[in-house]
Amino acid sequence: MAFEIKSPPEFTTNIEEWNRETFADGAAMSNVPEKLLNNDVYLKTELERQEHTSLITLVSTGWTGDIAPYSQTVSVPDAVDGMEPTVVSALADGADEATQKAYVKAFGIICGGTAELGNGQATFKVYKKPETDITIGLRGV
Repeated sequence: MAFEIKSPPEFTTNIEEWNRETFADGAAMSNVPEKLLNNDVYLKTELERQEHTSLITLVSTGWTGDIAPYSQTVSVPDAVDGMEPTVVSALADGADEATQKAYVKAFGIICGGTAELGNGQATFKVYKKPETDITIGLRGV
């Protein structure tokens, strides 16, 4: 017997219970393990996504607007509406002190703003334009 794994995998909480008194219809009963398998695949896929970090770069010259908030939209191929990723530092290990200071300042500005994800992109809004380009990580995308 082959089970269909949905693409993308679907999670369900509606799994019919079978017991000794249930009419033994093999085709209907096969839906139960198929749903459980799809739940497993869905949960595995979701866990992998939550552990994945997408790196994006915001360039200092890419901010638009004459007054705050300034905005910048960047491509994030796996972004979909409703995602709530965690912003993480992507500062290179061993960066010199000047690079660290510039990064921390720009990172603070980005984290002090807002962001919306959807349709393969992210739009960031900040209240002060960072003076340097910055690469950040979006964990969960």
